[in-house]
Amino acid sequence: MGMAKALAVKTGKTSERDVDKIYKHVRSKFFLCAVSSKAIKQRYMTLWPEQYDTVAAVNKLVDDDHFVNYDIEFPMYVDLARFHTNPDGANLNERMELYKHHTKEHLRLLYDDVSEAPDQIIHVTSTGYFDPNPVAAIISEKRWYDVEVTNFYHKSSNATIPAIANAYAYIRSSHAGGYEKPKKRIDIVHSELFSAHIKISDDQAFNIMLMSTLSDSFLRYSVRNYDDVSAMNQHGLKIIAFKNMMIPDTTSVIELKVSNPAFDYKLDALKYLNTISKSVNEFVTSFLMEVGLNYKEIKDRLIFVIPASSSMILKQIKKELQLSAEQISLSHNTLYENGYLSSGAIPYMCKELIESDNISVGQKVFCLGHGNGIMLSGMLLEKM
Repeated sequence: MGMAKALAVKTGKTSERDVDKIYKHVRSKFFLCAVSSKAIKQRYMTLWPEQYDTVAAVNKLVDDDHFVNYDIEFPMYVDLARFHTNPDGANLNERMELYKHHTKEHLRLLYDDVSEAPDQIIHVTSTGYFDPNPVAAIISEKRWYDVEVTNFYHKSSNATIPAIANAYAYIRSSHAGGYEKPKKRIDIVHSELFSAHIKISDDQAFNIMLMSTLSDSFLRYSVRNYDDVSAMNQHGLKIIAFKNMMIPDTTSVIELKVSNPAFDYKLDALKYLNTISKSVNEFVTSFLMEVGLNYKEIKDRLIFVIPASSSMILKQIKKELQLSAEQISLSHNTLYENGYLSSGAIPYMCKELIESDNISVGQKVFCLGHGNGIMLSGMLLEKM
């Protein structure tokens, strides 16, 4: 309904006949391109219309060749909703202010009951950039003035693995160098507010797919020294190895950039899918070979954690790696239950594995990321 109205306002159409024609066009595009509720049950959207359930029942955009007035608050589309103007919605500066405000609120919740400061915080986001950023604001409020903040920007679903790899390296170097205080805990914080970048005046197929699959996510977790975790007698995931591989000649296949009024995402979906399909087996096999493991011998004993924006990608990876449905069931279930969590997907699934009584100590977990570049990233873990 929102996209139909935005396109109608953008083209100056107000007659019932013209607007109905636009609505039918949009509805057919959603039918063809949007991810259905059979694939994704629910999503988490911070910036969304108030009284959405009431408005969702509305079935009329115009009456007597005038837009119908509904009492609705949509943070980025106030003018469109109330005054039938500005179909592109809030500009980038206004959207980033929304990102900053809401991210601060969510990070306060993440650190509300945390009294002990980490040695460092790595901040991961693909949806909002500030200096000082919301993490710095929380540090200031907590009076943790000596906590260093490192930022990981624009790596989308692939961000978790290099972020953890860097935390791992920081801890190891602090213990080996002899010139700095050994780090005991590095927090990694994710703040993904994709709802700040909804573009309802864009009826391109890829945009409609994004609108129906992306979720907002805010997460906090820690990388610690192995001996410290063992002494706490807690479950966790032990880091065994990392690997990254950029696939040649793919830098134009997927692109994420700062743009106005919202961040812009471009993707050659078919080439992206085909490229990952052709490369993933070689990547996983060579990764495991480098750490002395034979993929064919151990593949049936691995659990795979794969952040994916669609079940089609999971299906292709399953086929290429010759996996069972059970081995990627967590990835499927996470997508269905939460939508596409982007950079939050891997840590969310790792939390599930740590807390599950059905996953035994010693179970090896292969985290497989893929994103802009096209970059494949792997991380081998073991439950402890």
